[in-house]
Amino acid sequence: MKKWLFFVVCSLILIWAYFQFSPSYSLSRKAKEEFAKGNYQESYHLANLALEKNLYNKAAFSVANQSKQRLNIQNFLNKTKENYNILIQILQKPKLSPQEFLQIQWIYEAFIREYQTLFFFNHPTKQEKEEIESYAQWFKQLKLKIDSAKAIKH
Repeated sequence: MKKWLFFVVCSLILIWAYFQFSPSYSLSRKAKEEFAKGNYQESYHLANLALEKNLYNKAAFSVANQSKQRLNIQNFLNKTKENYNILIQILQKPKLSPQEFLQIQWIYEAFIREYQTLFFFNHPTKQEKEEIESYAQWFKQLKLKIDSAKAIKH
């Protein structure tokens, strides 16, 4: 009985030591810390390094996926904000050139294409979702204006 208990205790200590000192799991813990700080790029990088060392590290896999989602959403929002500002500048002009009109359409189409695929693999926070939906409504209104301008032109 004592040998069996000794064996179980030693096994548990060895398992704990493996997870504590394994390079893959150390990187995974650092990735979690960076994720908690909101440093998603570094978190994603560290989690991928951990996965290179051990493909079966579930913690690293989870952090890598969560970080990638945050990065995808942040990139989408940054790009959308940049395009929104470009469109605001164009739309402030009293008259649009055919090139500007095409630029508006291209930006709209790019937004819709990315918007339609964004939610497939990414799960935004409530605040991010509200911001995304706000942009989506604005772009839908823009589409109505584009369509009415096309109808007037023809």
